[in-house]
Amino acid sequence: MPESAAEWYARVRAAVESDGYREAPWPAWPTWPFDGSMEVRALDGPTDEAPRNGTDGVDCAQCERSRVDDPSAYIFWRDDLAMLGAPFQQTSLPFRCYLMPRRHADLSDLTPEEAARLGVLLTYTERAACEVLDLPRVQVARWGDGAEHLHWWLFARPTGMAQLRGTFVTLWEELLPLSDPAALRADLDLVAARLVELAGGTALPAPSD
Repeated sequence: MPESAAEWYARVRAAVESDGYREAPWPAWPTWPFDGSMEVRALDGPTDEAPRNGTDGVDCAQCERSRVDDPSAYIFWRDDLAMLGAPFQQTSLPFRCYLMPRRHADLSDLTPEEAARLGVLLTYTERAACEVLDLPRVQVARWGDGAEHLHWWLFARPTGMAQLRGTFVTLWEELLPLSDPAALRADLDLVAARLVELAGGTALPAPSD
């Protein structure tokens, strides 16, 4: 029988109490953002899963922002199945956006057609971004703990910024000075224009003031 969450926690908690936490290798990595020691927090036990934003499509920020009369304030590219959205908050990275299905759906809800299209768009969005911006590659992540509507995180560091390589780039993003939102959106519009050439769809330039 597979371990339950409670059994996993009991086993891990007992091991931590007996032997302590494992020593993390991160401080030796050149990409680790911090100097000095850090204390690991106590491991809390499992609780009821918190409801996610937009559960069952109710009060879904992604749906609401993409259905307004002028969705280009948020959505900068779309086709019949998918859309690319600008970040809700400012970022310090030169590229960040979200690839999402047009309809309200989580990863396991996708139809084969939607799944295939999103996979193709992951490929072409990286190609477009790296062709028009000074980026070495695009990182892709999906957490999904905060919102039900599937949104792949696409983000990138500047070419040659080796200290921002790998898994800690999202930590660096929280520490570095924020970029100008207008400049970031202008770059996303360049990506959208190139993506239309590669994969079709429609670019939605930012509305003029």
